[in-house]
Amino acid sequence: MSPSKPASKRGESYIERLVEAFEHEVRERDPNGQALARLEDIDGTAAVAARLVVDTGEQWRKHLGGFYDTETVRRLLGSIDKPVSKQAVSKRRGLLALRTGSHRVVYPSFQFVDGRLVEGLDEVLDALDERLVSRWTVASWLVSENPELGGGRPIAVLAEGHTAPVVVAARSWARSLSA
Repeated sequence: MSPSKPASKRGESYIERLVEAFEHEVRERDPNGQALARLEDIDGTAAVAARLVVDTGEQWRKHLGGFYDTETVRRLLGSIDKPVSKQAVSKRRGLLALRTGSHRVVYPSFQFVDGRLVEGLDEVLDALDERLVSRWTVASWLVSENPELGGGRPIAVLAEGHTAPVVVAARSWARSLSA
């Protein structure tokens, strides 16, 4: 069974599908089974794999801060008088959306200050081509200290109203990635 087939087609449980998908991915990465042949402690290996999956998500949360779902962003961007649709959220320019491993779309909360989208983020995102760098890496760059910004974090500099130096830093980073 392909890992992407829905469970309802064969009546398999989520865990059975997860194991099949994991097996498929391992075979893709280790087609001759050489790496797996060295693993004698199956229970220990399973524990490490599960910990990596859970810990990776927690590490991203710690690094980036919280995340909003589409409904929360819809409420933040809209108002009682002028609601915003889910489709409008997904097409909103200057809004950083991230797709999780489970295919959920989440929005880092750092891009909102006082319930409003940080101005200038659209220009920064335009400078960082998705073909060069993943949106998760862009999110990390936005919250990390940047020497070109005097050690400031790009998102904090944007929130202070200084778009131009962040766009310059983003373009410089993009050039270094494409070189």
